[in-house]
Amino acid sequence: MIWKNRLARARAAMRAEGVDLLLLTPSSDLFYLTGMRGHLYERLACCFVTQDAVHFISPEFEIGNLAPETRALLECHGWTDGEQPFALADGLLPRAQRALAVGAGVPSWVLLGVQALRPEYRYLSAEGLMRGLRMVKDETEYKLLAQVQRNSCRALERLLAHGLCGMTELEAGKLLMRYSEEEGVDSPDGVPIVAAGANGALPHHQTDDTPIRAGDVVVIDFGGENKGLGYIADTTRTVAVKHEPEGLREVYDIVRAANQAAFEAAKPGVRCCDVDKAARDVITAAGYGPYFTHRVGHGLGLDVHEHPYLSADNEQLIQPGNVFSDEPGIYLPGRFGVRIEDLLFVHPTGAERLTPLDHDLHVVD
Repeated sequence: MIWKNRLARARAAMRAEGVDLLLLTPSSDLFYLTGMRGHLYERLACCFVTQDAVHFISPEFEIGNLAPETRALLECHGWTDGEQPFALADGLLPRAQRALAVGAGVPSWVLLGVQALRPEYRYLSAEGLMRGLRMVKDETEYKLLAQVQRNSCRALERLLAHGLCGMTELEAGKLLMRYSEEEGVDSPDGVPIVAAGANGALPHHQTDDTPIRAGDVVVIDFGGENKGLGYIADTTRTVAVKHEPEGLREVYDIVRAANQAAFEAAKPGVRCCDVDKAARDVITAAGYGPYFTHRVGHGLGLDVHEHPYLSADNEQLIQPGNVFSDEPGIYLPGRFGVRIEDLLFVHPTGAERLTPLDHDLHVVD
């Protein structure tokens, strides 16, 4: 039922925007509409969504991999090696002029092949259409996002209980991946960010063989996908190892206050830039403005970065059903970094934290 409802919403959006056909290849957009998982390789696999059907062109041997509920939505057109798959598209696409919206994940070789068949079509981006659908999460998505946050955070709690001192960043990251797997969370992007000491001043540090020592501040940015269900967790916590170094408490408390300010500002009708400003004003007033070097948050769902983006230049209004991170940080070069990240779900009356972790400064072994 969920897929039929989403396709109905997509078709309504297509009508409103004057779109006759929607072209998608295997991607999070296609999963959102049909539940279809998979990747696009060198063989053509694509869907044309119309008001009446979802035509799926695919290698014949891949069709059997479709889940029954997805298969029921599609009109499948299989081809075998040695055949010309674009000939199938040629037989399906109307010959009169049409407006075809192209998904953001469609590669150039697929688009160029379709354009060669129908040069008279008007081609436009489907990014805005799909963004409008995916930005507003439904009740099922809310539950899945809450579930993956809980599972992922249990993995972090297990890592911190194990202790960090004496491991390398990479060893700690791999152990966190193992715990995540055991809690039902895949790590499709590989080892999470574990940034010890001065590495923590790099917001996107690449986890390496740096040893974690007593007195280090460690930033751990982690998450993953709940197995088979698609939705993503994203959380960051900062801890001290064995004891707090000088200056950490002051910086930590400022970041915690900025996180709270963004949380309180995140309400329907508020501009995204004003949520960013709420956090940034706290850090700037404390004298650390130049050391908060990124936006305060990003949307999240089937992809780890989605709309809406909570940046200083985004005047888009927040809506009920939006989901985004709240992750202010202060990064002191050569010393340490502090970031506290929660996932927020926006209800009609305000935001809810889906991240079931406290904001205390923890000292771990």
